[in-house]
Amino acid sequence: MPRVSQIRLDRVPWTDVPTSGAELQNRFDAGRPNVNQLAVAQSDLRERQAFEHLLEQTLAPLMPIAISYGMNANDLALATRVVYLREMEARLQKERGHTISEARLALVAGLTRREVERVRRGASGKDSSRSESAEQLTRIAVVLSAWHTNPRFSGAYGVPLDLDLNRSEGPANRSIADLIETACAELPQAVTLDELVAQGVVELVGGTLVRCKARAAVSRSKAGSGKEGLLAQYGRFLATATGTVAHNIAAENSSDAYFDRLLTSDGPLSDRTRRLFHARAMASADAFLTELDSWLSKDTDEPTEDSGRLFGVGVFFFEENRGEDSASAEGDASQ
Repeated sequence: MPRVSQIRLDRVPWTDVPTSGAELQNRFDAGRPNVNQLAVAQSDLRERQAFEHLLEQTLAPLMPIAISYGMNANDLALATRVVYLREMEARLQKERGHTISEARLALVAGLTRREVERVRRGASGKDSSRSESAEQLTRIAVVLSAWHTNPRFSGAYGVPLDLDLNRSEGPANRSIADLIETACAELPQAVTLDELVAQGVVELVGGTLVRCKARAAVSRSKAGSGKEGLLAQYGRFLATATGTVAHNIAAENSSDAYFDRLLTSDGPLSDRTRRLFHARAMASADAFLTELDSWLSKDTDEPTEDSGRLFGVGVFFFEENRGEDSASAEGDASQ
């Protein structure tokens, strides 16, 4: 016959037992959430659902590309886990001031330790390639900035001068090698010139001169080494756009938010009007970014501390499908 366990009554703190029905009701009411608490919980739930919808909207245009590269749902989940674990680990390290073990990270993230190990191994190689891409963009920005602002390599109104491809003797010589040395002595000159040409910001003239075609601020996403370069550029573009979204959502005061503007045609456009609109918007955007870049090169102060953060403005042309999703959103907003 199974043995029935007994409650040790001598261990019950008799001082905590309610002495009347009123006290019992008060304790029940104290433990029950009030109307305000329920309203906050419902508000948080609605915000979470809105954020989940935001994620779906953000990922939806990228799904056809992911499928075309043979990625399945597990591949996409792995990419999400990499980002999530990187952020969670950084947050825990900041709070606790020490390295977070894989066991602790797995517990907090709701994963097994083996899953965390697998994600970390897969992320290490990707981090190195991302670092190389970021360093390449930094090299290009440093060289072009010196080309437009250093009086040795620029003429009136900051117009960059044509530079000699090969260095020659003489005080008036201005070569691409001199520019790279002035911008940053540690930069590999041959590699940097190839990068500038690949990005479409310089061109070779007659096999003897190097001519600047663009400023650092005007980034053309089609430049780069094939599809890999295009994906790297757009990865940076999307990261900056979603970074602004995250910053504004988390901002406690509207004055701390970054500005964002969106212009959409009132209705569908003909193919001719679309091409005209695209050409006019691109010309206006190039002029706008060039003016801002000129201001940045002349009217900015030295930072008081090196936070590693850069700031900028991005402009892009888009098309929007007026489907059921957008129509339902407008209906909800009008109610």
